[in-house]
Amino acid sequence: MDNMNCCCLGVVANLMKEHLPKIIFMLLFSIYCAGQTSMHTEISRIDLPKDYVLKNGEAKEIVVTRKVNPGQDFSYTEKTNYTFPESSIIRLKRYRDSKLKSTREFSYDSLSRVLKNTVRFKHKALGWRTSKYETVYGEKTKDLKMLNPDGTLNYTMRVILNEYDNPIEIRTLNINNKLTGLSTAEYDYENNKYIYKVYREDGSIVLNKTESFKKDFEIKRNDFGDLIEFYWPTSSSNIKYLVEYKYDKQGNWTRIKKIQIDGKKKKTTEIKTRKIKYLKN
Repeated sequence: MDNMNCCCLGVVANLMKEHLPKIIFMLLFSIYCAGQTSMHTEISRIDLPKDYVLKNGEAKEIVVTRKVNPGQDFSYTEKTNYTFPESSIIRLKRYRDSKLKSTREFSYDSLSRVLKNTVRFKHKALGWRTSKYETVYGEKTKDLKMLNPDGTLNYTMRVILNEYDNPIEIRTLNINNKLTGLSTAEYDYENNKYIYKVYREDGSIVLNKTESFKKDFEIKRNDFGDLIEFYWPTSSSNIKYLVEYKYDKQGNWTRIKKIQIDGKKKKTTEIKTRKIKYLKN
């Protein structure tokens, strides 16, 4: 769990002893925290196939069933229905164990990157909530613009990348483009480490920690260009992850099985199946 989320949970726990209005405020604040990105999230991104992307053909509807930790103590099933009402627009409904948990509508660019995004999700205490954001991509930057319900800007989180496309800074900027938060990563690729720092608004350091990072975490891709073997980027261990694919006649994946290998131990961590209804030419 990243530092920001730990901070949120700690504050919520302390305020449970206070008055109800403060508790409600902190529940809202926890949603605000969940909507952000973090250095750990950006560093840990793996280039695995996106559910809504087809290599060939066009889809009328895609249904993805995802089983997490199948057969183990902590396991659950998600089902996601994707529809395509307009060109470059996708709508989805996500279910957890047959219960609707969230809906989403987003647009995407020619590289299948998400642009404008509206998410409606069910919070345990507050019911259905709506979150809006949009992402603007630069050559070595990514601006995550968090929006108010009326579509106006609330704040921006700017991710700055180095020559290896690894994040080196995440700046939180208010509507006046003033810096209100900063986290940085300085990489020691030779020793598989990075130094993670978090700063307060006044420039003082909240966190200064050395973490593990594998620059060359990708091991192998298959003939379709999909990643089939890798290490987890921020792990200090040599645990490997294998991904097994099945494809249809169009060359689009229909099943993905993720396997964790720790020495001689193998564990299936996720199975995804995808049913694709193609648009007829």
